[in-house]
Amino acid sequence: MVTAANSLELRLDRLGEQAAALGLDAALITSDESIAYLTGFRPIQLERFFGVVVSPERSAVIVPALDRGQVEEAPRRLTPISYGAESDGLPELADALAGARTVGVEEDHLIYSRARALAQQGFELVPAGALVMGLRIAKDDVEIERIRSACELVQEGLRRAFELLTPGVVEHALNARVEGWLREQGATAAHPLILFGENAANPHADPGPRELRAGDVVCADLSACLDGYWGDLTRCATVGAPSDWASAAWRVVLEAQRAAIDAAQPGAPGREVDAAQRRIVEAASELGACLHGAGHAVGLSIHEPPFLVPRWDEPLAEGAVLTIEPGIYKAGIGGVRLEDDVVVRAGGPEILSTLPLELVELGR
Repeated sequence: MVTAANSLELRLDRLGEQAAALGLDAALITSDESIAYLTGFRPIQLERFFGVVVSPERSAVIVPALDRGQVEEAPRRLTPISYGAESDGLPELADALAGARTVGVEEDHLIYSRARALAQQGFELVPAGALVMGLRIAKDDVEIERIRSACELVQEGLRRAFELLTPGVVEHALNARVEGWLREQGATAAHPLILFGENAANPHADPGPRELRAGDVVCADLSACLDGYWGDLTRCATVGAPSDWASAAWRVVLEAQRAAIDAAQPGAPGREVDAAQRRIVEAASELGACLHGAGHAVGLSIHEPPFLVPRWDEPLAEGAVLTIEPGIYKAGIGGVRLEDDVVVRAGGPEILSTLPLELVELGR
């Protein structure tokens, strides 16, 4: 049985093995999510250096002194190294890397000044972000259960949001109330995006002072991080009976989501999942535009690879958890999107949420 503790050990094993297979003397991990993946500790980066070094000679976790107590539960093979305010952490990092020459780094995260300082000390830095991300893509049982728990919290948040949706409620005030509730339940981060009427035609609009009115379509996208992992769901509602446009758009998006979920099979390229929904949404162009891909992976980050977009050719790994979220948007009218979190399984996709797929009619 995989537990939270031994899953960290297994991840370090796999990272070390794959780094060695690539001819690396060491791997240097610096992003928040990857550090959490290997240690169970999620840093607050700010200006301070945090890192994990994995090598055959010595593996370590380097943190500022004020965070030393938070890495006590990290795997024992990771020597905890801390530094005080008189240091920027780089001398301690160089000591941890002593004996290594070729060091794999997360090239999309390690900042230029730190990379230059390491290069000046003789370390050869090579891009290896795909190394740790390749491990993170396929979730283990512990991770999947944490995402499931996050989904349970989010779907309860959606139910509560719909209870609060009455004519006259202000968009930004409602979003603030829902975020507060999610955090009261233990979410360490929450991103409600509940948009009214024409505002929902822009999927990433900022909630504003608009009041909810009769006849509006509401697109409610909620995400929350619980115990380190994100859940991300979207449902829609109408204030009163749905218009002809809302009913037609919802039926198209529902069909597109079903097709994309069916396409989310191990080995399928991400672009095929996107194509499954895109051909349905784009065929209904009179109802609105297809503004984004079918979705993305979710885990320690709310958006992480693989991305379900036309350019993504890499095959889906069993155990990847994807948001499947087709939408259709018409300027001046609104937007409809449906989103669930789905595990890629050999026996067929597994949906982690249990919230019904329905166009909620508010006020009934």
